[in-house]
Amino acid sequence: MAKKSKANYGDGTVFYSNSKGKWMGQINTGRDENGKIKRKSVYGDTQQEVKEKLNQIKFKIYSGTFVDTSQITFEQLMKQIIEDKYALNEIQEQTYIRHLETLKMLGSINQIPLQKINYSMLKQLLISMVNYSDSTIKKLYMMLNQCFREAQKRKIIAENLMEDLKRPKSRKQKRKVRAMTVEEQQKFLKVIQTERVRYKEQMLISMFTGMRMGEVNALTPKDINLKFNFINIDKTVSKGRKGSAFVNDSAKTEKGNRTVPINELVKPVVEEVLANYEPTEDGMLFHTTVGTLVTTNQVNMEFKRLPERFDIRDEGLKGELSLHSLRHTYATRCIEGGMPPKILQNLLGHKDISVTLDTYSDVFENFQTENVAKIDEYMKALGMGA
Repeated sequence: MAKKSKANYGDGTVFYSNSKGKWMGQINTGRDENGKIKRKSVYGDTQQEVKEKLNQIKFKIYSGTFVDTSQITFEQLMKQIIEDKYALNEIQEQTYIRHLETLKMLGSINQIPLQKINYSMLKQLLISMVNYSDSTIKKLYMMLNQCFREAQKRKIIAENLMEDLKRPKSRKQKRKVRAMTVEEQQKFLKVIQTERVRYKEQMLISMFTGMRMGEVNALTPKDINLKFNFINIDKTVSKGRKGSAFVNDSAKTEKGNRTVPINELVKPVVEEVLANYEPTEDGMLFHTTVGTLVTTNQVNMEFKRLPERFDIRDEGLKGELSLHSLRHTYATRCIEGGMPPKILQNLLGHKDISVTLDTYSDVFENFQTENVAKIDEYMKALGMGA
């Protein structure tokens, strides 16, 4: 039984609830579609705590920012989750932008109040995803789960419908990006040396260091140490909130901040870039012809025309050659040369060694087979055959 206090604050009432053993407050938040008054309840350990909560709701009502829980849409809550992560520095600007782009893909439920989204709607939404790639489906599914978990936690919904829904599998054929073979790499280097290719310096640096293109484009002269032969990586060129390129003062992953060696293959390229460098206001090594930052997409557009135009691609091999193939090529040559996975992980800036092992599992397997064959020959030479 609730014992009311004499305190009555406009549309808000404060009283002590014996059944709950707490102070409780109720405030009118409007009327529903049938004209019935809707009330919002709040709880607290003290009368003053409840008063403050009611005042906060009153302010939101008067300022027009109050949203009744029954009207909070999927998009509103998910945007708040993303904004909070960005404000708390849990995610960087490039990740923040990617999350917002992913949210747009859930347009069929974005404007629907969470309390009105039912199992059939979600099931139909998941079915419609099967034509996306597995990576896109994974992002969308994770976002749905995150939003509904938070909605349940905030008591906007009573149950999380996503708990019973499995992630769909893609019908889309996977287009695996592969490394260049030794022959393809030799052809590519000949084209770079003899043809007019834009951004060739960035391509060569990526191919001989394993750097991501965003990391290459973010280099400054201060990042390069020719005395001790290493490149310092601690930033990347990213896409900003308004679509323009900017230098993100943090690498893509936690392990992204690293140094990579300047080997004898890439040293002449780096020396030439530094020799031709003209100081600029932003201090970047690489710019477009109009003086703006070079983006990964711009280099990719130039790279895409090379394999077919100059007959670089081996058509008998499966897999796609893209700009990322330069990084894959470096990693593959490292494995073929006998580099341990842990060292390769550090050079590539992978967050976890499992990423390195999974990405290059085929190459590691081939390398393992070759080494087992060598051991077999060695054992036979010692006369240890069965």
